[in-house]
Amino acid sequence: MKKFFTMAMAMTLTMGMLSGCGGAKDGGDGADGAASYTWKMALNSTEGDNAYDTGAAFKEKIEELTNGQVTVELYGGASLGSTSEVLEGMSYGVADVMVESVGTLATFTPVANIEAAPFLINDYDHFMAVWQGDVGRELKEAVGDAAGFKLFGGTFRGPRIVTATKAMTTIDDFKGFKLRAPNLEMYLETWSWMKAAPTPLAMNEVYTALQQHTVDGQENPMVDSLNYAFDEVCKYWIKTDHVFGANVVIMDADYFAGLPEDIQKAVEEAADYAAQKVSAEQLIKIEEAEARLLEKGCEIIEIDHAAFASYYDNFIEEKFPDLKDWADKIKAAAPQN
Repeated sequence: MKKFFTMAMAMTLTMGMLSGCGGAKDGGDGADGAASYTWKMALNSTEGDNAYDTGAAFKEKIEELTNGQVTVELYGGASLGSTSEVLEGMSYGVADVMVESVGTLATFTPVANIEAAPFLINDYDHFMAVWQGDVGRELKEAVGDAAGFKLFGGTFRGPRIVTATKAMTTIDDFKGFKLRAPNLEMYLETWSWMKAAPTPLAMNEVYTALQQHTVDGQENPMVDSLNYAFDEVCKYWIKTDHVFGANVVIMDADYFAGLPEDIQKAVEEAADYAAQKVSAEQLIKIEEAEARLLEKGCEIIEIDHAAFASYYDNFIEEKFPDLKDWADKIKAAAPQN
């Protein structure tokens, strides 16, 4: 079930909608008499980021598919509020659409934790087989039904890697390592399993923390890490490739259910289009990012992925037993060579 806003927030939002300050989901009648829609899309990032670009591609496609019956306005830089504020307030009209990772919905349902589970997905082809296939559709439906949302698409962000102030190649190297990690249970348990010292910090605090050695590393997709200029404070980039995260298009379930069938189909088609387009572009960005890092004098370190994956063989069973069936399905979706 979704969390409820405080009464004060709900009243503020209601007054805003009544006064025409936002949240309206029906923009009036189109030229053919059909209702037209102007949707506010909430994005935490700005142009060039994976989630933002997914939102921009979705906007482009759904406006084309509906001949302008649906118009999408992009609100980047978390201008509509934090992720939790937007998700909790979506049914009140804070936003109509959002693009975020599946794992951010873990505060609504533990099923969403599976997106951040370590060493389940091997590579890009495996990722696409999951998120563009039956397993991904089942997972998006399960998470959405439990959380009160509808999830669409599934954009490849690139594997999460570790950037560090010292070289590390083995599991033992990570023992006691002070690593900034997202303040989500799956990530904290993942690094604790390796006997590292995961430290939750807001992203806007990480650069300074690395400078001051409050932490000695952080983990994110390579392109994201380069965008945050972590090359300036981390010489070593360790390709752990421990998580292949997915950004999805998110809508309030009740609102989506009330849309005309043709608009619903357009949402699904536009989200799939955006996922495939931006996923392919992300592969190129990763190659370009790696070349830039080498030019900047950073050291890119390969690890023994089989050894790391084997180390996590019993992780899900012991820490998240309710997710074992999902983990097995994801692993089984790997394309056969």
